[in-house]
Amino acid sequence: MTEGVKSGLTFVVSLVVISLLWEAAVSAGNINSIVLPPPSEILQSLKYFVTNFTGRIAYWEDTWITVQEIILGFLLGTTFAIIVGTLVVEFAPMKRLIIPYMIALNSTPKIAFAPLFAIWFGFGAMPKILMAAFICCFPVLMNTISGLQAVESDQLELMAVLRANRWQTFRRLKLKLALPYIFASLKTAMAFATIGAVIGEFAGAIDGLGFQLEFAAARLRTANVFAFLIVLSVIAYILYIIIELLERRVVFWTRLGKTSE
Repeated sequence: MTEGVKSGLTFVVSLVVISLLWEAAVSAGNINSIVLPPPSEILQSLKYFVTNFTGRIAYWEDTWITVQEIILGFLLGTTFAIIVGTLVVEFAPMKRLIIPYMIALNSTPKIAFAPLFAIWFGFGAMPKILMAAFICCFPVLMNTISGLQAVESDQLELMAVLRANRWQTFRRLKLKLALPYIFASLKTAMAFATIGAVIGEFAGAIDGLGFQLEFAAARLRTANVFAFLIVLSVIAYILYIIIELLERRVVFWTRLGKTSE
């Protein structure tokens, strides 16, 4: 039995046990169902979501809107982070200019920017995309810098002996060493982009899964809130898997190294 199968079985068994204990605790009257609905109610809400995915309520529209915001915010934030991280490493003045601002922005409570983005850019998709980009940017920036700086001096000397120019040294050495760092942060950034898009929808939206979640919470439909949280988690997990599959294709040499060991 492989390690992956063992992990999957452990997850399923633990989920079943926790759900049964949870259901029993609520049924016994120890927990108010408004505060913590039983798994059976949450499953009913998920069934209602699936039934109305293309039905009267058309939840697919809210899902597609949120997915677009997540993906576009992720692409914007990570692209910006990789470009800025590269400039910081390759040009010393850029480090002194940019890093203090990035640290200051990262130190502020990011949720406070959501209403500002709504004021500046309205209640369309743009503030949600910017919120997702803003939240997922910093980890990719720092990992890009760390990866590009992971080059050892003897490797740089070898490239100099081979008469490689600055671009060749960056492309064939620095970027290759940095890619595992970058992809590690991209997987984290995808989860952050999901959080950012939902926060943006909380600040002002008339559609999207974040709006539906807030709408359900305002009416104390706690089971629906859990259902939307599960849907968002599934979306984030699928996008995470896509990044992981892309990593295996792009950074294939790390996998080959593990296999040889």
